[in-house]
Amino acid sequence: MTPRLWLITAIAAVLIAVLAVGGVNIAIDPYGLYRSNSGRQLRVAGDERVAKYLLSLRYVPQRFNSVLIGASISANWDVTKIDRLRIYNESLNGATIIEERALIEAALSRPGISIVLLLVHPALTYSSEFRTVDMQPALKRSALGSLSLWEVYKDWIRIRLGGAEPVFDYAGTERYAEGRHEMNANMKRMWNTKDFEIDPVAWQAYIDVVGELRHRKIQIVFIVPPTSAQLLSSKRTALERYLEQLRAAVGAGDAWIDFLSPPRSALWTDEANFSDGVHFTPEGARAVVNQLNAAINDWLERRQLIVDSQ
Repeated sequence: MTPRLWLITAIAAVLIAVLAVGGVNIAIDPYGLYRSNSGRQLRVAGDERVAKYLLSLRYVPQRFNSVLIGASISANWDVTKIDRLRIYNESLNGATIIEERALIEAALSRPGISIVLLLVHPALTYSSEFRTVDMQPALKRSALGSLSLWEVYKDWIRIRLGGAEPVFDYAGTERYAEGRHEMNANMKRMWNTKDFEIDPVAWQAYIDVVGELRHRKIQIVFIVPPTSAQLLSSKRTALERYLEQLRAAVGAGDAWIDFLSPPRSALWTDEANFSDGVHFTPEGARAVVNQLNAAINDWLERRQLIVDSQ
């Protein structure tokens, strides 16, 4: 075999292998990018950020009509229990509005999403950095073959062999069994300072997100999550000041559900609902979702909104 023929043969073999790998990954389609998602229930696997971004491009708008935008605080809220909306939980651990904005843009790149449930919390405006990966359309290439896709397959194998349990359900909710028992470093710092630090880039991004949603005529439900009374004891004034400042900047939206209001005090005065003062135990998360479901039902009734929940 001549050197030229060997080189051509080698290049052809590599191209065939690459095409074969890509073809297999397209056929399996773990992110719901390449075929209809009707009836599919796709779970987050591998890198959480890569997975939720790619799932948001087609799977989310094809299977859901609403998204919950939040951080680890709302990651274990079982949104499948919201009975009149089909909600996908876009919450990411350690997320800021910068990352969540990328997920919103992905989910709205196709028709399907008509309501956004948007968390109101200092954690979302604390920083303007991407935590692990820049969530951009170029990530779609990773669905054809990448280390992140290999991590997806490894997670599937571990689950299939009984070595692990699924971490997420098909609606993006994280299933940590006992709740989080310690805040991350950023959350600790946030609660240990006199006032809540605000990153100006993240703050403006939050305002811009609200403006973009209104421009698209997407209905916005703002949610102020509960915080334990013990943790609030030294920072309630600072938190109320933050909430007033943000509400003045973005308005009340189509609905404003405040879990720190006196009528909902049973949630935040019961320390058993919290694992660390901010994150919820499974029981606490269920209590939050029960009240959220009632509040959304009431909002839909008052607005006489009809939303396809099938």
